[in-house]
Amino acid sequence: MEPDRPREPRTFRRTSDHDEEAEALNNAFYLLREMTSARRLSTLARRPTRSEVLAALGDYIAHFPLEQPRERARELREAVLTWSEGEEIPPAVYEAARGFMLSVGIREPPCGWENDDGYHVRAIDRDTDDAEPPPEVEAAAAPRNYRDASRKAAQLAQAVAGAVNIAGELASPPFWAEATSWPSREHLVEHVDRLLSAFGTELDQQKFAAPARRLRALLSAWEPGPEIPADISEAARELLAALGIQEPPGGWDAPEGPPEGPGNDSG
Repeated sequence: MEPDRPREPRTFRRTSDHDEEAEALNNAFYLLREMTSARRLSTLARRPTRSEVLAALGDYIAHFPLEQPRERARELREAVLTWSEGEEIPPAVYEAARGFMLSVGIREPPCGWENDDGYHVRAIDRDTDDAEPPPEVEAAAAPRNYRDASRKAAQLAQAVAGAVNIAGELASPPFWAEATSWPSREHLVEHVDRLLSAFGTELDQQKFAAPARRLRALLSAWEPGPEIPADISEAARELLAALGIQEPPGGWDAPEGPPEGPGNDSG
């Protein structure tokens, strides 16, 4: 029987995207996936540095719209801060990294976290016809979720950014009144619908669900013009507060307008 050939050292995956937030989340995800076990790190040509891990966590904390993954990311950051570069990685880092992966939809590998060497993911990610497929149970679990989680992160971030921009304008009547033209009712409702639909079955777990539904109901009965009804501005402010957007220093009625949101409205 021919002995197994030694495998090439792995590199952690990086992608590029025209959307900077989506690119940051995707690359942060791929890097943090490597931190789930010493076994995975041992098969890398170069393991991530402490600074790279902290930067990846910063991207998730800043851009990911679901609170539970952000909380797990904060917990992982606290664990990483106990790790001194050049020293052995504390077990708490691996544990926190596993908790973070579970929060974004990655299930524990069939072989267990500690025995996962990362090679089965690499074979799937190469997307070549001659790539040797992993065992059936692994193909059904980790690789599909691996891609789905990063794609979902980008979609959620875009949905939140669009809703924040629309709600920010609606929350500030003086800023809204300065416009020379206004978006259609359908355009406004569409952005709220994107926010509501992006979270699927997790929607009712979000603090913003009720104010978003209220704002949608009010918008669907309003023909946009220079004056915003008080109940629409109030609902927009409630939605922004639920999404973690603070009122500007001068208040929503200040002529300076709303605070800058997490992204640009491209719709």
